Amino acid sequence: LLSLTRCVEVSYNELCRQLAFRSAGDMASFDVKRLAYSLLTYIKASNAMAGTAGREINRGEGPASGTKVEPPNRRLVKAALAAFFEEQNADGTWDQGQPIYKSFRTIGRDIGNAYVFVADTVGSLLDALPAEDFRPHLSELDRLLHWIEEHQSVEIISEYCDPETGQCYGKPLRGWASPHMTVQSSIPMAWSTAQVLTAVMRMRKVVQRLLHIDVLEEFGGKTNGGIPKPASWDRLLDTDLGDPSVAEHRTLKDVLDERMLGPFSDTIPLAGSGCVPKLGAAYSAILFGPPGTAKTTICEALAERMGWDFVVIDTATFLEDGLTNVASRIRYVFDRLESLTNCVILFDEIEEFCLDRETPGLGMESRLLTTSMLTQLNDLRRAKKSIFFLATNRLRAFDSAIIRPGRFDMQLFVGTPNLESRVIQLRNQLTDVPIQQSVKEETEEVFRSFLSSVWDEDAMFFNYLEGLQFASACADVVATGNPLTEERMAAIVKAQAVVMTVRGQVREEYTASMGLYRL
Repeated sequence: LLSLTRCVEVSYNELCRQLAFRSAGDMASFDVKRLAYSLLTYIKASNAMAGTAGREINRGEGPASGTKVEPPNRRLVKAALAAFFEEQNADGTWDQGQPIYKSFRTIGRDIGNAYVFVADTVGSLLDALPAEDFRPHLSELDRLLHWIEEHQSVEIISEYCDPETGQCYGKPLRGWASPHMTVQSSIPMAWSTAQVLTAVMRMRKVVQRLLHIDVLEEFGGKTNGGIPKPASWDRLLDTDLGDPSVAEHRTLKDVLDERMLGPFSDTIPLAGSGCVPKLGAAYSAILFGPPGTAKTTICEALAERMGWDFVVIDTATFLEDGLTNVASRIRYVFDRLESLTNCVILFDEIEEFCLDRETPGLGMESRLLTTSMLTQLNDLRRAKKSIFFLATNRLRAFDSAIIRPGRFDMQLFVGTPNLESRVIQLRNQLTDVPIQQSVKEETEEVFRSFLSSVWDEDAMFFNYLEGLQFASACADVVATGNPLTEERMAAIVKAQAVVMTVRGQVREEYTASMGLYRL
């Protein structure tokens, strides 16, 4: 702890000193590499001390006042990074700076090894700082990238040499060498090639992150910072898939947990910074069901549970450039969405762009839009960078190519909360009611028994808000000191059934849709 604290102090002082030399025009004392590595040391040591309360000076007294290391000074960090990039040469490199060491013990070593290779410096900065810090310096990174492209060297590993011409043939070995090396040592070298590839990989990662941030902001998305938050998912009420009376029936949350949460939460690391989900992962799904069944809430809760960002794309997004430019707008939107990584994308009620092409009287423009949408959805699915959902209240309006197996990984019916979820609603309403726990448990059993007896008649068709109103009315009965009887609950159901959302033709459609899910 003492060593890290001292490391922060020394690097902070050296960083300020180098900035002062540069500001004063004392270029003889200023060293751009000392500036860069003082910045790196300051950041890494400060971050390593994050969360500590300080160090103990007198035994038994705990952390002493004034010994706590504060987070890195953001203004200082940005000023140092700006100074570093302002010192870039026209060819994309930086001055070599002071040597790491000034003498050699072994004869024959190249003096160029004594100087820091710029690819290592930039790669280390890209790894240590957030992507947003490099937004003002993308042109400088591009200049370095041009230097890298132009200075790739080739060494031929000879397999055969013609004795007459002296021409040798073999496998080309491509790579890079530090510009500080002598001409005789300018063949590709393993250490410098590794540093170049690492720097380029980190440049790509930074650009991808900046694109992700821009696209999310453009479409009004929500960021979760990569930190899983299970609270919303745990509060989400579950719904049955198919007939709940069948023993092997599944629930929506159970399926999403198995096909998305599990596989993507336990990823398999790849070389570099990539990762892939476990076998059986689903990247896409159609969520269909009646209005008011919380399709958007399900997607948002899933994103929070995974720690992924969340964005909603609706009809207005595709119409932003006017009716005459919908096709080009669709292409633009999907091109932007393919820049997103680790994001949950919800296409909300976009049936008008996916209408059944066999529908009589459907115009040519609508048919072409459906074809375009099919292609774009397929490309987004192939990218395998994000999860996306298509939410609809009218599954039958979609073109058959949209809902056929293979286009989307799953087709999930989002119905009303199931029986267990209704009991949870009542339990939550009874939390603040001043009655004994035994009375609450007895009330829950009576409530469960009554709902089971009338489930297929009206109770099953209450949406989330209607179910909440029913549970609240039942809790009010108990709060007045009266027992919750079947007669009282039947009266409440009868009153609510008159104005419930899922009734008449909508109920018939609901019942018919229950068996259309596909896993």
